Amino acid sequence: MIKINLPTVAIALLISGCSLVKTDYKSFEGSQSGIVQGKGGSKAIIDEMDIWDDGEPPRKFKVLGFIDDVRETGLLEMSSRSNIVKKAREVGGDAVIKLHTQSQLESLYSAGGASAYAYGVHIHAKNYESSEKLNSKYAVVKYLDNQK
Repeated sequence: MIKINLPTVAIALLISGCSLVKTDYKSFEGSQSGIVQGKGGSKAIIDEMDIWDDGEPPRKFKVLGFIDDVRETGLLEMSSRSNIVKKAREVGGDAVIKLHTQSQLESLYSAGGASAYAYGVHIHAKNYESSEKLNSKYAVVKYLDNQK
């Protein structure tokens, strides 16, 4: 007889079925060198890598390629951007520059409701949940000077 731990199976299905994170890399190829002298901006540091989200590094850098990242907007997915950093490191990047993020409402569905009737008054409430995807594009860059 096989014993199945239902809570463990339910949690595994919930995590695997609800989480969508897809991170793809495409290398830059073109007649231009891809070398840019940046003007500056704001950055965050995730896993010891610069993530430029408004502007660019104030130094000379080379664009290696681009990362397309698609994820659901759940708490777990939003807090875990380390897969972008991991992908950038795999291709020799020193930093990434966030180019844009687009929100896409995936679905709107009824998640439940309740009705009550008391003293001649009928009350009906409905709860709606939404599922949303974020599509983000990042440039993977290699610093061309030793400045930190």
